[in-house]
Amino acid sequence: MMKSMTGYGRATNGPFTVEIQSVNHKFCEISVKTPGVILPMENKIREFVKARVNRGKLYVMLNYDRTLSAAGNTSVGNTRLNYDSARVTLEALQELGRNLGLKDDITLSSFMSFDRSIWRQEESIDLETLWIGLEACILEAINGVLSMRDTEGKKTKTEILERITLIKEHMVEVEKKAPTVSLEYAEALKKRLKTLLGKEKIMMDETRLAQEIALYADKCDITEEIVRTKSHLEQFLQIIDKPEPVGRPLDFLTQELNREINTIGSKANNLSIVRAVLQIKNELEKIREQIQNVE
Repeated sequence: MMKSMTGYGRATNGPFTVEIQSVNHKFCEISVKTPGVILPMENKIREFVKARVNRGKLYVMLNYDRTLSAAGNTSVGNTRLNYDSARVTLEALQELGRNLGLKDDITLSSFMSFDRSIWRQEESIDLETLWIGLEACILEAINGVLSMRDTEGKKTKTEILERITLIKEHMVEVEKKAPTVSLEYAEALKKRLKTLLGKEKIMMDETRLAQEIALYADKCDITEEIVRTKSHLEQFLQIIDKPEPVGRPLDFLTQELNREINTIGSKANNLSIVRAVLQIKNELEKIREQIQNVE
């Protein structure tokens, strides 16, 4: 199933709020931004998300409001002032002021802004218990991301298939015109030689002419390129329906298709074929841009 690498998900569960953004990337890279209290679980969060995506750059932003209880109500009953820590900090600031000859103008507000952590006695936190609620929140957010990636992937697939259909139509024109390239060259060459040799009344060497035409026919033959292009298109249609990530193999096939089409354009000296080649290259470029965002 084709999936995009672009998505967004947000979820809230009790004190947890999780936002996840996903953009395209060659590999799977996950950036986690979390408050300090949950920092010990950063690797666990990263692995949890990574197990659910294959490619893309994901930004996981987590917020934890410790004032919210499990029921979602505000509670400050477990908070108490740490007078010992506050007293040590105050004395240190006063000594600093005396040593530097600064005026002692410490107020309660300036003291709190210096280091608010001294006003709270840090509670011991059971990370395993926290993980239960956090896991559910992350799962909901990542599911939102995956849902968006699936939806965009379906739209991308529809557009790519439309362009593949156009390419196949242009290839029909190329295949139809391919046998006429050497014939047109032979007729043009004969006509030109008759014009040039006729003026000098010189007989045309039919053997030499046939050799020249054969050499040109071999040089401008695009049969192999047509066969390979059609094969690549069929492989493209098979891969695009596979359940696993298809971005990388489709990117490779697009490069191969572009290489074959360039060869056809350079070998076939025919206006109709050149026009078809230009149209195909235009469609391939649009497909290539779309595939850059496919997982």
